[in-house]
Amino acid sequence: MTMVTIGSASHPGKRKKENEDYHAYFPPEEGRINKKGILIALADGMGGRSGGAIASKIAVEALMEEYYKDYFTSIPESLEKAFLRANEEVIVRGQKNINLEGMATTLTAVVLKNGKMFYAHVGDSRGYTIYGKNITHFTEDHSYVASLVKAGVITEEEALTHPQANIITRAIGVHSDLTIDVSRRYQRLKKNQYIMLCCDGLYKEVSDKEILNTICKYQEPDVACKKLVEKANQYGGSDNITVLVAKINKLNFISSILSRF
Repeated sequence: MTMVTIGSASHPGKRKKENEDYHAYFPPEEGRINKKGILIALADGMGGRSGGAIASKIAVEALMEEYYKDYFTSIPESLEKAFLRANEEVIVRGQKNINLEGMATTLTAVVLKNGKMFYAHVGDSRGYTIYGKNITHFTEDHSYVASLVKAGVITEEEALTHPQANIITRAIGVHSDLTIDVSRRYQRLKKNQYIMLCCDGLYKEVSDKEILNTICKYQEPDVACKKLVEKANQYGGSDNITVLVAKINKLNFISSILSRF
């Protein structure tokens, strides 16, 4: 399988006291790694008071638990079931506590297994692939301004400073009939490729080009993540900032070893 190094960094930013982001990454229990792969997830909570921080934590933890206990379905099906469980958990918790009413969160996750990548996604956090001098975000932003960009009404640059840039059109914890973007077909991984998950607190401050240059310069995921958070704060730090980077060190399609956690 894939030998991979994973790093992460998270910061409240300069204008917010509380960090409402939550992230996690770990392999399944020993002996089951070939079945379920390595799951990496990030959530950016919203909802006022402490609701956002609680929603993001609930979503990621429910996702991880549900995904790793489902041994019998395909990876895309497992991801979809896990997202639906996360959505249900956030809704139920919000209904039980008036102080958490209206809490919601984005949720983006990837699975790395046997040289393949699958993903599932809701909201405006992003997933990127970086290889050589190319950077591509493989998720679609579920936001009002993203719909305007897609329709050709505004440019991607204008979207970053649009007055309604914070309006998202899909989130965990809002409706029980959630639509999830799930990759039904895998992407083939490459040696020395990077997979990055981040919230909008990064990509709204740091351009894709600078993200690419930073990862190429520092190479080690932990260092690159810390440098990217520093840059986002340097450029304003208007929101919480969370970054996860997985580096594909080696591809082996016979066995599966996780090189570092």
